[in-house]
Amino acid sequence: MYPPVLSKHDFVVRYELGEFGNHSPTWNNLEEMAEDYILETSPEGQLFHVRNRIASGETWYNIPVELLADVWYNAASRTGEENFYISAMAPTEKTLFQGEVVQGAHSLDLTYTTIAKPMRDALKEEAIRAEGIIASSLLKYYLCPKSLDWLNVLIERYPGHAIEFSTYSVEWGTLPGFNTVIWEVRKY
Repeated sequence: MYPPVLSKHDFVVRYELGEFGNHSPTWNNLEEMAEDYILETSPEGQLFHVRNRIASGETWYNIPVELLADVWYNAASRTGEENFYISAMAPTEKTLFQGEVVQGAHSLDLTYTTIAKPMRDALKEEAIRAEGIIASSLLKYYLCPKSLDWLNVLIERYPGHAIEFSTYSVEWGTLPGFNTVIWEVRKY
């Protein structure tokens, strides 16, 4: 049995270790990113995301590498560096489907959108609900087989948890062969 995810901080530690599968390349801070990230081999125009370790905390999207330090230090000045981390920005323009799924009492409960924006913004604009066979059919339609298998593993491992994900028209993330990244697993 896998322990429940009881806080955002707990989630981020486990996320960075890869417990939840395919995710965005992620670093704890600027120094760690600088050690790992090689500009010469990075995709041209790669953008970054300064993410918050505090649930529903402020986040900054689409940051070019030349502005990342300014955004990072500005964010850190608010509540401290320990409350933030950096991720490579996903190919948002290639978003097919995204949302969150939870295993309900009798079937899957899915809240989703097909808007190609960062998920937080997209769900504010459009949030559609589906349950049961419709939710399962949508997931099967959009997620590649590897991504769907892994999502089902997470649903089984973390009962009573919402699983946030984004699915793209291309493979993307830390694991080859996946078109879906997991953004968050949290106790529902």
